[in-house]
Amino acid sequence: MSQPPVAIVGAGPVGLTLGCELLQRGVPVRLLERVDRPHPHAKAIIVWPRGLEALGRVGAADEVARLGHVIRAQNYHSGPRRLARTRFDKLRGTRYPYALSIPQEQTEQVLRKRFRALGGTIEFGVRLEDFRQHADGVELALSTPQGARGAECSWLVGCDGAHSTVRDRLGVPFTGASYPQQFLLTDGEWRTSLAHDEAHYFMTPAGVLVVVGLPGGLYRAFVSVAPDAEVADPAEVVRQAAAERCPVPFDLAGEGRTGVFRVHRKMAERWRVGRVLLAGDAAHIHSPAGGQGLNTGLEDVSALAWRLAPVVLGAAPQRCLDDWERERLHVARGVVRDTDQQTRLWMLTGWKAAVRDTLLRGAQHAGLLDRVVVPRQAQLTLTYPGAGRRSGRITEGGRLPDLPLPQGGWLHDVLGGEGDTVLLFGGGAPAPAASAGGAPAVRAVESPRLRSALRIRSGTAVRVRPDAVVTRVGRSAEDLLGAADGAGQEVT
Repeated sequence: MSQPPVAIVGAGPVGLTLGCELLQRGVPVRLLERVDRPHPHAKAIIVWPRGLEALGRVGAADEVARLGHVIRAQNYHSGPRRLARTRFDKLRGTRYPYALSIPQEQTEQVLRKRFRALGGTIEFGVRLEDFRQHADGVELALSTPQGARGAECSWLVGCDGAHSTVRDRLGVPFTGASYPQQFLLTDGEWRTSLAHDEAHYFMTPAGVLVVVGLPGGLYRAFVSVAPDAEVADPAEVVRQAAAERCPVPFDLAGEGRTGVFRVHRKMAERWRVGRVLLAGDAAHIHSPAGGQGLNTGLEDVSALAWRLAPVVLGAAPQRCLDDWERERLHVARGVVRDTDQQTRLWMLTGWKAAVRDTLLRGAQHAGLLDRVVVPRQAQLTLTYPGAGRRSGRITEGGRLPDLPLPQGGWLHDVLGGEGDTVLLFGGGAPAPAASAGGAPAVRAVESPRLRSALRIRSGTAVRVRPDAVVTRVGRSAEDLLGAADGAGQEVT
């Protein structure tokens, strides 16, 4: 029996999502996980709208949303004083106007169920030891419960985390820096009057305290402490720091799940070398500020799968994977920069903290936090390099807003999962839908209300990728059929 053409190393949310995406496109995969059972740890807990959209494309978003806890706002405090409050329900162009709090192990459970329903099998206890590329594929050296084994694949994708074996064996530099502080967290039952459906940041001279609600009435408390602080009992250190930094009672009831870790900001210098690719934490790690890590990884593979599948099936050239690497490197640099800036803001003291507080109050008063910061935090406004024409709220290189349709459903539901879709907003009958040779399907969307919300005129045509990124804006569907990506003037 022939080997699956794609081997994925790492059965976390990123590897599982990629596996589901490829299986949906008819590409068999081999999913390898070095540990012998699923991870029982909460790890990342925040899923933003764009991350939920990526999960939706593999049929997992509804179940994840059902299990998760909705976070509707976030508050910034300097000591006991609240400086600003941002609301997520003001997010526009998404069916998910909130941040979802859900422990990572629950997200993985949903994805494992979906992966298996699609015919996939997770090989627990199988460790990649080494690999060797050649012109037509990759030779793998594996360690299994039955001993050493060799295997072959056409493509290898490393989704194996910050300590990635794939990245290490590839010899790709992982450059960046580490923060000097230690960071600790405790998930558990905390007695407090803090709103359970909001996130709370308390910035103090002693360090930061972040409080986020979890499903089941629980909370996560996350604190920074000095690099040389004694941490014999992590839960007690978190308890004491929380009591000192929170202006209202915040007491741990019983036992909690704790973690102690350092925070880094690093990126792999290359994400594709030949037939080997990196995604998720194997490609980038950064501060947990704003809950960006898991979401960026989900988007990495959501942008990869629709390109990799036709390459594997012989329907697209390998160079399209270089486009993926260029785009995702651009996004990851922005995410690392944003999370680094927020983390540094946490740690300011003295006059610098006073300036920070003044700027935050001013941004709150001007409405900039809700209009600019929150949509960027939700990754709804991120664009790829080379963004070109605009038409209303639609930008080449940006995400297509997801809005309700008059007949029911949402705009993203109209997009095809296999290839590009050309959307014609009014302006008469579309050209015949086409699928031969990879040509995009054409869909007519007739709704004056939708055009008004998008601020576009009748007859506007938009070409959209399977991951909901706009590649072209034009005046007719015929203009965009077979059109190459490019930039141009604004369409009014």
